Amino acid sequence: MQSANRVRLAFVGCGAITRMEHLPAALRSPLVEVAALVDDRVENAVALARMYGLNARTARNLSDVLDDVHGVVLATPNDTHYPIAKQILERGKPVLIEKPITTRHDHATELCAIAEKHGTFISVGYRFRFFPSALLLKKLLDENYFGRVISFHCEFGSAGGWTPVSGYNMDRARSGGGVLVINGTHFLDLALFWFGEPVAHVYQDDNYGNVEANCKGAWTYDGPRGRFDGSFFFSKTIKLTNRFLIETERGQVEWSAADAERIRVVDRTRPDVKFELSPARNPGAVDSFRAQIEEFCANTLHPGRISSDGPNGARSIRLIENMYRDATRLDESWQPTRV
Repeated sequence: MQSANRVRLAFVGCGAITRMEHLPAALRSPLVEVAALVDDRVENAVALARMYGLNARTARNLSDVLDDVHGVVLATPNDTHYPIAKQILERGKPVLIEKPITTRHDHATELCAIAEKHGTFISVGYRFRFFPSALLLKKLLDENYFGRVISFHCEFGSAGGWTPVSGYNMDRARSGGGVLVINGTHFLDLALFWFGEPVAHVYQDDNYGNVEANCKGAWTYDGPRGRFDGSFFFSKTIKLTNRFLIETERGQVEWSAADAERIRVVDRTRPDVKFELSPARNPGAVDSFRAQIEEFCANTLHPGRISSDGPNGARSIRLIENMYRDATRLDESWQPTRV
């Protein structure tokens, strides 16, 4: 099954994210052998294999190929993550799940328990964790380089954006939610990564019985970094800056989703000067999808640390569920007057 330490992977779900990101990342890596492409519309798998000139198996059912692979990359609509991942884990195979891990916290914790029982693992596709800038900011915050955190604001938004062929993102039962789950979850994950879990939250969205397009809120923290607040705004209708601005004792720290390598800082004592911090690393473009899949493969061969594991994915879904539970109506004063 294994050739020169290459990990045989099956890719389940042959839609846009697999076609544009996961599969090209796998083909860029010497660690990966693309063994199978699976889609319930098998013609999608066949077309994808032809597009990339692959000699991989194509199948409608995962069960047809699961015994012939070491692990699975799962990129199907959110509501299918739980049953498909359960099937994979119960066979003792690891799975890399495109975020979110599931649409329900109880399903996420069940998957974690199954993985532990069968001696395997879950990785969740929060690719920003592989940005050198995100890792450097975590290190500097942990070392108190910037002094005490006073507050932060994060926002992530676009006018329109990613449109899955299945249209699952427009159906709350299938997606688990709107912009908070589909886009905002990346920034929510970074907030959990850098600051830990909040002790309280306020949440508002424009949900009118289905999925929300805009949401705002705040988190309160009271832990090792002291007491401070963070605010957020996530949108599918408004183009935003897609960044974190963190106010600290030293000054203002900016992390941007558009810059994988640098953090920008304005010193409080010299607001006329902005400087940049970047990690010492080998030159070359940052390839977060490749880094993610190579970490998954490395752990398949020799278990170690997972940047975003199953319990972390479950923690994210728990916070999302709690915010949806406490949701109030978002002020939509920017919208045209309804007639």
